Amino acid sequence: MNESLVQWVLLKRPEYLQEKLGFELGRKLGENYTTEQGRIDFAFETRNEILVVELETGIDNKAKFEYCTEQVKRYKHINFVTEKPVKFVILFDEENTSPRFIRQLRNFCEELDILLKTYSILDIQELYKKCLEELSKTTGMYLGPPVAMDVVYLRWLNKVIKPFYDKQVDALPLETVENVFRSRTSFGVYINLAKYFELIEKRQNGNIELTGYGKRFRDNYNAEIIQSRATMPALSTEQKRVLLEVLTNGVFTKSKVNIYYFLRFVHLTNGDWLPKSGTPQDAEKLKFVNFLVGKSYRWTTVREFLLFTCNQCEELDLVERMRLSTSMYDRMVLTTLGSRVLGYLELYLHLKREQLQIPLQI
Repeated sequence: MNESLVQWVLLKRPEYLQEKLGFELGRKLGENYTTEQGRIDFAFETRNEILVVELETGIDNKAKFEYCTEQVKRYKHINFVTEKPVKFVILFDEENTSPRFIRQLRNFCEELDILLKTYSILDIQELYKKCLEELSKTTGMYLGPPVAMDVVYLRWLNKVIKPFYDKQVDALPLETVENVFRSRTSFGVYINLAKYFELIEKRQNGNIELTGYGKRFRDNYNAEIIQSRATMPALSTEQKRVLLEVLTNGVFTKSKVNIYYFLRFVHLTNGDWLPKSGTPQDAEKLKFVNFLVGKSYRWTTVREFLLFTCNQCEELDLVERMRLSTSMYDRMVLTTLGSRVLGYLELYLHLKREQLQIPLQI
């Protein structure tokens, strides 16, 4: 397991972390906190002091040993604004650290008055499994798995809606809308997207008809009166409102399920790792995402699913993406709107589950 997953498990299981550190932990003061002296993995307040923790997996070579010790030395130069004394801790996996480096770590910590604590990677793996099992039990009513779709941006809904806007009509023959697209494949993808967001309905007479949502979406189309390189205009504010209204109306279609799972993914990972288009496979991250979504996707599919759904959530102002040029991953944060939408969806699913299960208690 890599360090980020170990850290995730430790913070999800504070009772285990507390046992290994030997302190009764109070509130968490920071996680992946970037300073001029390097990034602090996490820090906690206890009754009498502040604990700043440098987390490591197994230390089995000189480079890792030197990185760990140099990092802690730099921490000592940070000006902490607190009346409590600050204690520094190196927390490492003892089972995968050679005795040679354990001795060197002990000498280093004794010399600089640093606490040296250990954990077991076997314990972490068991706790990780339990965390995933609990996540699957607390998601409310089951929605079914998300579906990887070749939908990069929601603004391409305007490609479907534009003929209705141009002609100012509520219904058109299927062929009229299909002719707007260069291929039947892209037509199929985006006509389904419009159906999933409840903007259109197919009639038996072969026509495509706008729903009430679709009419509002059409009426708020950003007219292309300004020359732009964009092939489709961006979503207008009112169009975003329509899509958010559809997202939270209790009808869970494929595209909406994808957005829900992505928001949950950002919440569970703290938004720490959004892969880029060239990010190589990470087996543990792949396993985590597949467990979360109930699939067995390959890495390329997972990567595209996360990237494309992130684009869609950015368009709806649900997340903000921080592009990091020096990392293989970007970071994400839920906006206040994104947090509210996720909270609403999870509460709704819990209530629906209770609605189904309460009668069965008799």
